[in-house]
Amino acid sequence: MNVIDTIKRPHQKYGRAWVEKTRKAVGADLMGVLAVSPQSHPDFLYGVQAFMPGAKAAIILAGEMGSETINLIKPPAKYAGKVKTGGLLSPHVVQVTAELDQSAYQLAKLLKQEGFRTLALPSRGLPFRPGQMKAALSYCHIAEAAGMGTVGTHSFLITPEFGTRVRLTCVLTEAPLPTTVRVDPVDDCTHCLDCVKICPVGAITSPGPGRRSVVDGMKCKMYRDMVDNCGLCQKVCSYSTHHSEITDGPLVAKANFPGMPAVSYDQVDQP
Repeated sequence: MNVIDTIKRPHQKYGRAWVEKTRKAVGADLMGVLAVSPQSHPDFLYGVQAFMPGAKAAIILAGEMGSETINLIKPPAKYAGKVKTGGLLSPHVVQVTAELDQSAYQLAKLLKQEGFRTLALPSRGLPFRPGQMKAALSYCHIAEAAGMGTVGTHSFLITPEFGTRVRLTCVLTEAPLPTTVRVDPVDDCTHCLDCVKICPVGAITSPGPGRRSVVDGMKCKMYRDMVDNCGLCQKVCSYSTHHSEITDGPLVAKANFPGMPAVSYDQVDQP
């Protein structure tokens, strides 16, 4: 269950019940909404204006990546002639991405049928900002603002439901959807720096004051393209997966973090 909530709007057409019902209808594992306003973050407004100037909300859809596939990831020294991570991780990512994009297109179709202009953006291959190694919209940061989780030191979104094992996509719409917010806001990243330590090319460094993540995207991309599809920082994220490279424990994220009450939309939507 996606642990998100909205401001008390029990009778609102596009409130909590609509979000959960729509998430199930389009087949997404998680769904969050960030409303667009003049007070929104400049980077967010830049991306929205670039793709749909009249958009009133950005909807983030998430698809779960299988722990069975992530469990196969090992540091290069541990392969010892075995099949590398990319042998199964790459096609798995392709499959999850395809399913997620299909969910986005279905959501866009539903909103268009209700009379709202809507644009489904791709899960992979979003255009960069001119002259920058930076996507026009950061799905992770939109998802964080929509209460879906926390962006960790590795720059991945950490969710209560699946840890880092998610792919994201975004739908921009002129529908007046309210922002979804976390029931119990917490920092899902423990800042243990395990991801910094395990990166084989040192692409992740410890962030300084005022910064949460410092990732050299070029180093990361070159390693994944030339050596292996990697995924080590996703797997070693201990708080989100309860996995440890030292103990080689199971990669299973709990439904909710300790101390966070389970909340269903059916429960909170009662007048």
